[in-house]
Amino acid sequence: MKLSQKTKKKLIVIGISVTAVLSVSVVLGVKYNISMLSSVADIITYPFKKSIYFLTEQVSEVTGYFKNVEDLIRENEELKTQNDRLLYQNTMLEQYKSENEGLKEILSLKQRYQEYPTLGANVIAKDISNWYKSFNIDKGLIQGIKEEDVLLSGGGLAGHITKVDPLTSTAISIIDDRSSISVKVVRTGDTGILRGDIELAEKGLCRLEIDIESEVVKGDQIITSHLSDIYPPGIPIGTVEEVTTGKNGLTQYAYIKPFVDFKHLENVLVITSDSEE
Repeated sequence: MKLSQKTKKKLIVIGISVTAVLSVSVVLGVKYNISMLSSVADIITYPFKKSIYFLTEQVSEVTGYFKNVEDLIRENEELKTQNDRLLYQNTMLEQYKSENEGLKEILSLKQRYQEYPTLGANVIAKDISNWYKSFNIDKGLIQGIKEEDVLLSGGGLAGHITKVDPLTSTAISIIDDRSSISVKVVRTGDTGILRGDIELAEKGLCRLEIDIESEVVKGDQIITSHLSDIYPPGIPIGTVEEVTTGKNGLTQYAYIKPFVDFKHLENVLVITSDSEE
């Protein structure tokens, strides 16, 4: 049977390949004292071993990559936890600082009015608005609180007690529309009536009605006058923000910004009724 030219070429290539493998095997066997069978097997399996090694290295690299990603994710979670913890601690420190400042203000007021019987109290509830127009404190009849006791905070007048229960009391602030106080302009000595106003209360302000001839101006300081039935004289209230003339032309009005922060009221100092006796 005659072989085709194509088949003859294939056989020649195979023969050359086998001869090459055997020649290499003989050379390696003589040089390194390795049997021909081992040399042949090694040469034949080398490409497969190389491929397996390459794939193993690639798989190892991929596995290492995902392991690094997992480590990074875990480290990131730990850092977030530490950050949250630090934020919480910082918030608590700020809160302690704020509470400390509030207590220092109360102590300062207590020293300023040390001739009056005083009692510190905490604000525990307020009305539904954003401002403390009326509120409750954690002192009542048992602690000696009475109606019309005066409340101070933040270096100025806060309001007075309107209702007393055994352990708590209700108060209205000077920005409440039910509040009316006889006051004096420190610079001029003029007196007038300071009242709360529904619209102004939402801005934390109250309104002073004063004689048209008064030379009250922006920046003037307002204090309680000696004409008040409830409040001792000389208690700081606030400063003038703006002055306007009434429609009748006989009076003028000054918008007063109190010293007390009625949006963040937390502590008060109570001047008890015994001070007026």
